[in-house]
Amino acid sequence: MLQTYDERNRDLIVNIDGTLVHRDEAGVSPFDSTVQNGDGVWEGLRLYDGRIFRLSDHLARLRHSALALAYEGIPDEPEIRRELARTLDANGMQDGVHVRLTLSRGRKYTSGLDPRINTAGTTLIIIAEYKPPVYDKSGLRLITAAHRRPPADVLDQKIHSCNQLTSILAKLEANAAGADDALMLDTRGFVAETNATHVFLVAGGVVETPTTAACPEGITRRVVLELCAEH
Repeated sequence: MLQTYDERNRDLIVNIDGTLVHRDEAGVSPFDSTVQNGDGVWEGLRLYDGRIFRLSDHLARLRHSALALAYEGIPDEPEIRRELARTLDANGMQDGVHVRLTLSRGRKYTSGLDPRINTAGTTLIIIAEYKPPVYDKSGLRLITAAHRRPPADVLDQKIHSCNQLTSILAKLEANAAGADDALMLDTRGFVAETNATHVFLVAGGVVETPTTAACPEGITRRVVLELCAEH
């Protein structure tokens, strides 16, 4: 699905490490780990009626991902909550908003891969946009991608990383085929997810979904399973 531009986002105020700035004036150092190596973790949040859906769960996953990558100087939950509130207040936002929350390993003192050259602490980036859900209820046209979701011993999908190269390659396949998205298999040939979201199947009154062996432990996926268990 091709996302469209919303005119309300023309003058967004974004948050770069606690500094609120117009989207056109925002900057991240070329020595930042996200630029150098794609070394960052992220969460996608939804704002409904002034409240962020399952924020505690998202922040717990962000911290888990950052700890798994041995980040130093990880901001605590109250600090991130404050910066989220400052960003939303600066934009006067209450509803229909998607927030991209990114935490990188931070700036390096020279270019390179070794995390020991990161001595400035993490970088927190918050982008809040007016954006409806990407998928509507009209259905999707999918292809099965040639690119596979890797197992945990190659790239652990439980680390919610900014490194989305396999997803991008699968999306390129879908675009070339004129499809909306691509269904991705794991290396054993089992369904993992699409290039962008989890997959559920309803058959005989039973809701089924792939394990998280080769896909992230999604917050929304967890909510769906909780609702299924209740009903």
